[in-house]
Amino acid sequence: MSKAGPASEGAIQPIGFLVALAPDWRVSRVSANIGEHLGKPPADLLGQSVTTLFAEEAVHSLRNRLALLRSPDSVERLFSVPLSGGTSVFDVALHMSGNTAVLEAEPSRDQRHDRDSTGTIRGMIGQLGAIEELTALCALAARQVRALSGFDRVVIRRAGDDAAGPPAAEAVRSGARSMTGEPGSSIAGRSILTIVADTSAAPVAILAPPHARRGLDLSNALLLAAPQAEVTAMREAGIGAAILLPLIVAGRRWGDIRCYHRAPSCPSLERRSAIEWFAMMLSMQIEIRELRARAEPRS
Repeated sequence: MSKAGPASEGAIQPIGFLVALAPDWRVSRVSANIGEHLGKPPADLLGQSVTTLFAEEAVHSLRNRLALLRSPDSVERLFSVPLSGGTSVFDVALHMSGNTAVLEAEPSRDQRHDRDSTGTIRGMIGQLGAIEELTALCALAARQVRALSGFDRVVIRRAGDDAAGPPAAEAVRSGARSMTGEPGSSIAGRSILTIVADTSAAPVAILAPPHARRGLDLSNALLLAAPQAEVTAMREAGIGAAILLPLIVAGRRWGDIRCYHRAPSCPSLERRSAIEWFAMMLSMQIEIRELRARAEPRS
C-alpha cells in the first residue's frame, strides 16, 4: 500500500515561502515552493525538527523573537537573516496561529535605500503634524505614501464610502488614472497590511500531512494569497500590484490606504513595514484632529 502524499491546505503568494512549526518545533506545514529557496523537497520536511531546515543560530533568533509577541494578532519581523547558514539571507515575519508558530520568509532584496526609512518617516510625520485640516492632512499623506511605496496611485478612503465616489485623498502618477478597479471585500477587509505583489502570479499551495487534524488559520499571514476571483478582477482593471493598509482610529476602522501599480511590484518587507508604521502614525494624527474638532465650541 503506497504512502499518502501531503495534502494541499491554503495558499500564499510566490514572493516567499511559509513554514509552520508545531509546539515541539517540528515542521507541520510548508509551502510547496520551499525547495526553490532552501533546496529541500517540501514533502521530506514534514514532521522533521526545525533544525533540519534552519541553522542553529537562526533557530535561536526565531525563538527569541517569538517570545516578544504581545498578542495573538501581533507579528514580529527580522531582516537579512541567514536562515540556512549559507550566504542567502531572508526577511522573516513571525506570528502565532493558535499553538502553531508561522514563519514567512522572503529573499532579502537590495535594501540600501530602506535603511533610512525610520528617519524618512519621522520627517514625514513632522510634516503631517504641521497641518490642522483633515482633508489637507490626508492629501499630504497620500503623496507621502506614493513616494514611500513607489506605486503609481495611492488612494485614502473613509470606511463606508461608496467606492464609485471620490476618495478622501488621492495621489496619482501621470497616466495612472486608467487603474479604476477596487479590491474585493476579502482583500480590503483585512486588519493588517496586505500586499498583492503580482495579479498575474499563480498562488503556491501550503502542504500539510495527509491526516492533519485541523487546518491552519492564515488570517495573519502577510503572504496570504487573495481569492483568485478578486485578483483577476484587479488585473482586468489594469492593476498589476496593490498594497492595502487599514487606518484604525480610536479602536475603529476609520478607513484605509490603497496603493496601486500598473506592473507587478513587491517592495521589501522592511519597506512595507515602514509603510505600515507610517499608517499607524497617520491614524494617530487623524485621531488628534477629530478630538480637536469635537472639543472646539460650536458657534
